[in-house]
Amino acid sequence: MKSQVNQIKIQARSTLSQLQNDFQAYLLDSSPNSIKSAAFTKLIINDKKVGVNTRLGIYYKAYRLRMIEALANTYPILKALLGDDLFEKTARSYIENYPSTVRNMRWVGDQMSAHINKTLPQYPIAVEMAAFEWGLSLAFDAKDAPILTLQDLVNIPPENWADLRFQFHPSMQLFTFKLNVLRLWQALNNNEAIPKIIQINEDCIVWRKDLNSHYRSLESAEHAAIQYVTAGASFGELCEFLQENADSEDATMKAAQCLSVWLNEGLISTM
Repeated sequence: MKSQVNQIKIQARSTLSQLQNDFQAYLLDSSPNSIKSAAFTKLIINDKKVGVNTRLGIYYKAYRLRMIEALANTYPILKALLGDDLFEKTARSYIENYPSTVRNMRWVGDQMSAHINKTLPQYPIAVEMAAFEWGLSLAFDAKDAPILTLQDLVNIPPENWADLRFQFHPSMQLFTFKLNVLRLWQALNNNEAIPKIIQINEDCIVWRKDLNSHYRSLESAEHAAIQYVTAGASFGELCEFLQENADSEDATMKAAQCLSVWLNEGLISTM
């Protein structure tokens, strides 16, 4: 008797698992009228008031609407840039091409920039805007890390400075945009007049400070310095690099200025 009960439980779990898999396959299918499993539909109430296709269609549409809402929350400025109709069309095609593989909707939009590059190549500004907004959200969700301050460096002997190596906060990201994405993002975010889209080749840094995502443009020398430090260069090696590549008369002073800015902005995590 006990073995029979256990067998029934195993069969019930198997049936439930299959039902869940069939239902998920239906939701992810590109056609709302495509129902792949006869056994699947037999488990759903099908009456004259609300037929099985109508019942399933409610979930099919609701799933996509919820996904579109999640993408709109992640990409509010991209949505403003494209307009409601084009954004929804783009979001729907994105959902079909990149079905979610995670439970947290926060991560469903990770391929949006690549998707727009394929489907809307005539809008390179949208490609870069999607990359920038995703970077802002990644900075917000990046893991915590201690912040190094100027006070932490006060007692370091001068002879040891050349060997110091610094690590940036995990939220830090570098971008190079061909177009004036930052100015456009700022205008749309503040409901200002939209500037003309121009080619600008602008370096940018994104990071989190005080629970908010921040960004700013970078001069070429600072951009190169950040890349050099990220690659593992010491403070002394940074000074040498700036001396050789940044046309700086006082490379040590330039390196110190960069470090001071990074410390004040909460960009340095450890040394």
